[in-house]
Amino acid sequence: MDIPAPLTAECALTDPLSGLALVRRFARLTLTAWASGAAVEDALLVVTELATNALRHGGGRPVLRLSVGAGHVRVEVFDDDPAPPVRRPPGADGGWGLALVERLSLAWGTERHGTGKVVWCALSAPSAELAG
Repeated sequence: MDIPAPLTAECALTDPLSGLALVRRFARLTLTAWASGAAVEDALLVVTELATNALRHGGGRPVLRLSVGAGHVRVEVFDDDPAPPVRRPPGADGGWGLALVERLSLAWGTERHGTGKVVWCALSAPSAELAG
């Protein structure tokens, strides 16, 4: 039985100003090719939150990795800071990001990766297709 490998794509996060717009465009184009509807929109919100956190707090050269398979989209953001993200109480000055990631995701978490970490989440994408 032939089981196709999950589709995976990566994009380096550059600077906070133009980098966030570029990574959102990359995510939109990539995910639109793989899935549709709410899965893409939810993933874009999550990408924005995780990428923003990595650019603000992560250090090094953060990388976004997207993958799709078995009815879900996985979003991973790698950075060079080993400290896990800290949830702040939501308020006028922010603190909504990780709560949003948690609400939209089937599951999310953080793991050590090299000298840094990866923050990941999985979103339901019933229409996700494995090409090839």
